[in-house]
Amino acid sequence: MTDAPSLIKLRYVGTRFEGGRLPLDVLSDLPAFRDLLAAFARDTWLNENSARQRVPKGFESSISFSLVAVEDGSAVPCLKWDREAAYAALPSQADTLDELISASYDQLVSLFDKAGKGVLPAFLSPGHIRALDRLGSGLQDNERIEFEGAIGSDGNVIFVDFQRRKNLITHVKETYLAKFEGSGRLTSNREDGSILIHTEQHGEITIAVGPEAVLGTFDGNLGRDVQFHLIIELDHLDKIRSLREIIYIDLVDDEAAIEFDRCNSRLAELSSLRDGWNDGDGSSISKTAIDAARQLVARRPGLSAIFRIYPTNEGGVSFEFQSGNWDYSVEFHADGSIEMYGVELNGSNEMDPTQFDGPGDAFTALFDSRVAR
Repeated sequence: MTDAPSLIKLRYVGTRFEGGRLPLDVLSDLPAFRDLLAAFARDTWLNENSARQRVPKGFESSISFSLVAVEDGSAVPCLKWDREAAYAALPSQADTLDELISASYDQLVSLFDKAGKGVLPAFLSPGHIRALDRLGSGLQDNERIEFEGAIGSDGNVIFVDFQRRKNLITHVKETYLAKFEGSGRLTSNREDGSILIHTEQHGEITIAVGPEAVLGTFDGNLGRDVQFHLIIELDHLDKIRSLREIIYIDLVDDEAAIEFDRCNSRLAELSSLRDGWNDGDGSSISKTAIDAARQLVARRPGLSAIFRIYPTNEGGVSFEFQSGNWDYSVEFHADGSIEMYGVELNGSNEMDPTQFDGPGDAFTALFDSRVAR
């Protein structure tokens, strides 16, 4: 067992966290981490005090952490356990609190270490599951949270990523929460205050926006494009079970909608190209590249007007566009990976090529940091 961790460092690894950046949409991870540790602490205490049905008064406040710093590099939030406040909240347990917090932290990191090796728990309490539903819910495929200083049985730093978290949650409760940002086509307005949107990724989605929003925003706009940012509940097959939260939803304006349709029509045109389209040199455009390109258009429909879209000989898609004083290129390769680079139009600066595994939040964050919306 390690000493009680008075300072815990969670290292966020991924392009959008570089330079000490910590996007607001991942801040919910911090209280979720505390809640997960508290769930282990409750179980440990109750197991060691089998005659008791409940933890003692002051137990919850004894497991209190504060964000005291965010270190540079790949963003590292530093969480400090308030040992003195814990002793004051639970004086009867002052002699054992350090061991309790240590054991709970060891159990927490061990949960993710074992999950990485396919060793999954048969049962987790509702408290564990609620915390896991929030911890890492915004992570994309190429991102992870490392528990700095916690070394697994393989000698590497223990971490949680999208797949490891998904495997854990769906193993014990069948579903997990995830962000869904994009656009779809409005297909129905309903008297109960909901709308129906068709999306490429998840098919038809019913979204309860309220009767006022239906009448004031969506009525008379069937067939229009809608941009949204949602929290959804998915099963282990990535099928939507329910809509949990609406972060943003609105119609795409008329001018942007025309350009949005132009981009999607152009991508449909490119998808019909076959091997040899460029005097025998061009490969057919892969569906993976088309899908990745569509995701950028869906996430940023208001920028559709600036995109000039071309096929590449290697079976990919290239977006060429200008923003501010820069000329950019985004290449969606045949394997689904993405590369973005650029040059300053009236200067000598260059943006070095930056590569991504796919069109997740890491790519979107860099794109948004370079391109004015």
